Amino acid sequence: MSVDTLSLAGKTALVTGSGRENGIGAAIAKALARNGASVAIHHVSESSKGRAEKVAIDISEEFGTKTTIVQGGVESSESAKNMVEQILKAFSVDHIDILVNNAADARSTPLLEVEKEQLEHEFAVNVFGVIYMTQAVVGVGRMPPGGRVVNIGSIASKLLGPPPIYGAAKAAMDALTTLWAGELGQSHGITVNTIAPGPIPTDMSKAYLWADDGSPTAFQLALCAQTRAANRLGSVEDLADATLLLVSEKSRWITAQFISVSGGITGAM
Repeated sequence: MSVDTLSLAGKTALVTGSGRENGIGAAIAKALARNGASVAIHHVSESSKGRAEKVAIDISEEFGTKTTIVQGGVESSESAKNMVEQILKAFSVDHIDILVNNAADARSTPLLEVEKEQLEHEFAVNVFGVIYMTQAVVGVGRMPPGGRVVNIGSIASKLLGPPPIYGAAKAAMDALTTLWAGELGQSHGITVNTIAPGPIPTDMSKAYLWADDGSPTAFQLALCAQTRAANRLGSVEDLADATLLLVSEKSRWITAQFISVSGGITGAM
């Protein structure tokens, strides 16, 4: 009898926002490649190209899997379609099996100081981007039955804590997960889930977790006090391994779920 595995051999994956070597997206891309998937690394600007290339090269050298990089803003429908077309060509495939919507942005701004530009930007990246990338991968990328869409959310959508606009945008994404699971599940055989990290040190979360003097912020201390699994912050590997489970064949009957990968943080701040 063969041993069960989480093999992704023969699968093609796109992880948005995966061009930072210390980020959640890069860790997810690494976990998928470690288990056999060809992975497209995504970055936004020319200034981030070098880091994205390094992530792709390191993954390819370590695991011997195919990688490619794509650049573009997820908040543009045309950009999303163009990136998917590039991936199909780079890997010489006719479809994409796995989409991880990880690209995100957040700013911590008091309510009375929030301006139109911030609202439009955060919802464009965190909500519109998820819509456009999913449309592109399912449509142009011809995601087949058994395809997996994983939206990287945040416990900020459930907790009464900062950053508020980001939390609201992620709550909108949570609703899309539930709605798309029914639509894409019944019409295409695709599962859609949200994985929501708790406090994890990354470039984006640094300002919320650490004060200028290097000490933990009150926000970090409050979250850590609610963590049940262990007395530590989460790691990018914690998120990556949970994502690996959801994109595997073993999770075929898991869909429309909000899965908090936070060490057991519950309730409101």
